[in-house]
Amino acid sequence: MNKNPLISVLLPLYNEPISLAKQAIDSILNQTFSHLEVILLLDNPQNTELINLIQDYEGKDNRVITHINSSNKGLPETLNAGIHKAKGKYIARMDGDDISAPTRIEKQLKFLLEHPHIDLVGSNAYAINEEGELIGEYHKLSSDFSQKMMLRHITINLIHPTWLGKNELFKNCLYRNFTHCEDYDFMMRAYALGYHFYNLQENLFYVRIQQKSLRSVSRKYAYEQYINTIRVQKQYKTFKRKKLKVYPELPELSYDAIDKEKYQSTIADLNSLREAFFQKQILKIISISIRISQKDSRPLIFRLKVLVLSSILSFMEKIKLIK
Repeated sequence: MNKNPLISVLLPLYNEPISLAKQAIDSILNQTFSHLEVILLLDNPQNTELINLIQDYEGKDNRVITHINSSNKGLPETLNAGIHKAKGKYIARMDGDDISAPTRIEKQLKFLLEHPHIDLVGSNAYAINEEGELIGEYHKLSSDFSQKMMLRHITINLIHPTWLGKNELFKNCLYRNFTHCEDYDFMMRAYALGYHFYNLQENLFYVRIQQKSLRSVSRKYAYEQYINTIRVQKQYKTFKRKKLKVYPELPELSYDAIDKEKYQSTIADLNSLREAFFQKQILKIISISIRISQKDSRPLIFRLKVLVLSSILSFMEKIKLIK
């Protein structure tokens, strides 16, 4: 067994502030596991600051490879370019404004080497704001069974920039341009192909939550994520029900603009609800939930479903009904 395999880290960039991009890149280059190739993927060829930054890293560290798109291609195509370049036995995801704990890669790799039937592993994470201040934590379910139940009935359970998985999984699935839902689509197709997942119950990552702007996808494109989550589930069910050999073609995105406006009107309250959950403010959670339901109950119902199913699965994991 190769105890020191090459790992390819995909780190896409677009318009991240230089200071945050440096923190993200440095957190990977300074890992306790060093047999890496770090593929810096820039999807904004007009961003000269980021071009200079990544080329500077490439010149200083022979583990760094840069790829600059000729034009804006979008995240799925950018990630696929990195997957095609990747030479490692394993591929890791990373985001341009997040931070990996120093032992992240070492601990995830150790788990995969000890559990060869698992194809993709994630981890729990701290939530930080723009200044790097701790604002909460993300605790995800661990078992393969739990991951798949969440995928089938609600949404993705693994935090996407914490992924470390086998090269063949990434190259067999690749990303599709499933607008603002590419990670869920990727995971659902990996599930359909028979791959197995796990989440380490240790905070090995720092997810940066944008508090002061609408730059994050989760705020700007929440409605598109909601619509596409439903479409991903329908595609999976069609694939399984009809026992298809080829996954269904990517459907076109269409929606009612008025319905989108209604759904998006809840976003500020949903952000407040997340913060209330982080702080465990029960009365505030109840009052915000009532306010959301008066605008549009769908995002609240979605979160309640996540809470109920994850609580049931978490209990089953604790009493060892599932592993």
